[in-house]
Amino acid sequence: MRKAVAAVAVLTLLGGCTSEAAIPSPTSGNAAQVLVPDARYAQIAAVAEEGVAAADASLNADDLGSRMGGPAKTYRTAQLKLESLLGDSYSLDPLLVDANATPVSSGTAFPRTMMTVVPPRDGKNLTSLSVWSQDSARGNYYLWGDVSLFPGVDAPTIVSQLNDVVGFPNVDAADYAVDPNEVLAAYVAYNGTRTQQSIAFEAEDPLFRQIANQQDTFVQSLGDLGTAATDFSVGEAGLRGVSTDNGGLVIVGEMRYSIRITKTADGAKLRIGGQIGALHSGSGDNATLEIDYQGVANYSTTVAFYVPPAGADGTVRVIGSAEPTLISVENVAQNEKPDQE
Repeated sequence: MRKAVAAVAVLTLLGGCTSEAAIPSPTSGNAAQVLVPDARYAQIAAVAEEGVAAADASLNADDLGSRMGGPAKTYRTAQLKLESLLGDSYSLDPLLVDANATPVSSGTAFPRTMMTVVPPRDGKNLTSLSVWSQDSARGNYYLWGDVSLFPGVDAPTIVSQLNDVVGFPNVDAADYAVDPNEVLAAYVAYNGTRTQQSIAFEAEDPLFRQIANQQDTFVQSLGDLGTAATDFSVGEAGLRGVSTDNGGLVIVGEMRYSIRITKTADGAKLRIGGQIGALHSGSGDNATLEIDYQGVANYSTTVAFYVPPAGADGTVRVIGSAEPTLISVENVAQNEKPDQE
């Protein structure tokens, strides 16, 4: 995956080696009891793929079309904007949709989830998990999330629920080693405190390490000019998920975080360049964010978890994530700061 610039440092993002593991989806999508037959999925995916290609060519998010929404559209919109501003210094990652993949469905409950596995190709060196959503009976399926699986990830096979099964998100917490509805909030707290929570995660997964390194690099690069602190929160997109063949779940949710850069040296100039400067100024020509009191860089990512079934080891595996994307930048003036911090 590409690199993001924070202050004067270049932060290496996830990736760099080919993933040898994937979540297989061998279930036939042509069975009469499957919610989304292969042929119907192929039609949906083809329209989404056309939208992605059109937007990549025009760098206009309006061209993404109606088959993309949720976090996937939010991130791609921001990435297209950064590409248009930064040009050669920003490399737009391919967003892969595989119309020939086998879809795996969550069940009849809404919002319905459909997932497919997309092998590496077109310059992308990691296997990815496409997450589709149908939010209501009258709604259309759209690409909700795009998650890169971590190299060497080990997770059970995902399977379709048939059309007489309610399925996710209507789950009974007693069926799982931990409550699936509490996993994302626990992971957000884990990143914020760097301490394991009541729900345990495999220690220091690649996304956790990446964000921690990003925070530390900000702190180090600011020196005596300022401080950097990071606030984490659960995104508003909800959870999407499908079952696994051993009775567990693969769930995907959105985590947001904001890096607050506060100037502490009176009389000094604190300027942040790279993506932050470009997105704030709307210009890519050596643009900077000049901080009077505090600058805030808002990032977001979707995270995929494997939740074990009841009776299994309760440690939750983080199996992949979207690239953390800079969504917006704020410049808070001295007279706008809160009375209490």
